[in-house]
Amino acid sequence: MNILNDTEAWGLLLGALTPWATALIQQPSWSKPLRAVIGTVVAAIVGTVTVLARGDIAHAQTALTTIALTVVASKTFYDGLWQHTGAGAVEQATSAERRPIR
Repeated sequence: MNILNDTEAWGLLLGALTPWATALIQQPSWSKPLRAVIGTVVAAIVGTVTVLARGDIAHAQTALTTIALTVVASKTFYDGLWQHTGAGAVEQATSAERRPIR
């Protein structure tokens, strides 16, 4: 099995990286439920785009598995790794409420 030809593996990999992209739009002042919804929606979009890019949209099982893996990987990697290694700093740096440096 070649991992580069496995749609689910791509979903898992991209799901692990999705929190960094999500951190660019998340705002520290937003409520936790809103942040969770946005993170889930962005991960689902990434999973859908992965399925479309790989041409597997006609295979329902592969498509749904890939989208689910992307969402789960995104949440797991954010909670277990990215939250503690800089995603929060990206959110702060891109915050709309950030005061300009003088």
